[in-house]
Amino acid sequence: MRKTREIGIVIVLSLVLLLSGCSERRKAVQKYRSLGITELQKENYEAAIDAFRHAMDYYGTAHQDKEEADILSYLAEAEYRAGKYEEALEHYEQLLRKGGRKAAYLDLACAAAVKAGKGMEGALPYYEEAEKKGGDRELHLETLYLLAESARSGGAADELETVRAAYEKLYPSAKEDSRFLLHYGDLLVSVKKWDEAFAMYEAGETLTAADAAQQAVFRQREAICQEYRGEYADALMRFTALLESGQGNREEIEHEIAFLKTRAEGSDG
Repeated sequence: MRKTREIGIVIVLSLVLLLSGCSERRKAVQKYRSLGITELQKENYEAAIDAFRHAMDYYGTAHQDKEEADILSYLAEAEYRAGKYEEALEHYEQLLRKGGRKAAYLDLACAAAVKAGKGMEGALPYYEEAEKKGGDRELHLETLYLLAESARSGGAADELETVRAAYEKLYPSAKEDSRFLLHYGDLLVSVKKWDEAFAMYEAGETLTAADAAQQAVFRQREAICQEYRGEYADALMRFTALLESGQGNREEIEHEIAFLKTRAEGSDG
């Protein structure tokens, strides 16, 4: 009987020590997590990365699944902001494995893949999977803008067409978003669909009527479209009006005006 009581005491003491150790590890995780968030907010990304990695080291024996995903998310964000895109992508992949294939993780993985130079082949599958799941609309649009930027830089016709199709799919739900219209118009310019691009810019100009600076951005794009379409006199008129309004990039506008004057004169002759 005495031996049984002694064994029971040993078990209880062991449990107390184990729980005490877990509590200390949890406190360490919380300490480094909080430090990492503070440094992230201060834009001290390397310090934030270091803190979150310390938190993950302590987490390794704490077995707190939800908290692990939370810290991994912060770590990946800090790495992304620090320009460590390969590391960020690796941790977003871990999140997809540990936290489920959520739309937000997929969009963030896509962005990291683009920045890491994985190309359309490496980044697009994340975007397409996120598209099927729904999720944060703004985050998904930002991911599309990055994909479009990558496609426009590469100039491959098939990639540009793939991204154009993605814009077309989102257009019905995003056509009241002036930023979406601006990006979509720029993509259409890249595929030489001047008429469609002009229509996007016109719609964007209407939506930004209360913001002169933003409206000028669309008006300048419209003028560029007219130039590409060979409507030199109309483009010159538009750029001249922009210059007189004091809006837009003065240096760029003056350069366009000088160029268009020679074209307009030539077409008159």
